[in-house]
Amino acid sequence: MAEECEVYIESSVRGYHAYFKTTSVCVGEVLKCEIEDNNEHDKYAIAVKNEEGRLLGHVPIELSKCFNKLLRDFGEIEAECIGDRFNSGHGKGLEFPVDYRLIGNYRYLKRLIRRLKIKEFAENLNISDIRKCYDV
Repeated sequence: MAEECEVYIESSVRGYHAYFKTTSVCVGEVLKCEIEDNNEHDKYAIAVKNEEGRLLGHVPIELSKCFNKLLRDFGEIEAECIGDRFNSGHGKGLEFPVDYRLIGNYRYLKRLIRRLKIKEFAENLNISDIRKCYDV
């Protein structure tokens, strides 16, 4: 079996405005990312949930296709809240910043990062180096 590696992508969880009255998230909290089939707004939607399984929002649509493929192929994704909720405008509603931790084999993650870096939104992404995964 290929050695598992990890890469971190700093981004946000979107759609929090629809859920913050019934759920909350704290800085440092680690969240689960799961494929959400049948989402009417994004066919590649990835739901972000807390430990109790309550929906907090979604991975940004710009990242959802790559994240969905990783989860379907063999990977794992979690998100750690790294700040307070905010509204950046642009019709995106409330968001909160996270570090997405993507886990998979080195070659797969390298290809995924290469694909992300050529996207027009890539200049707004903070992507770590790929490193060996010690605590899966």
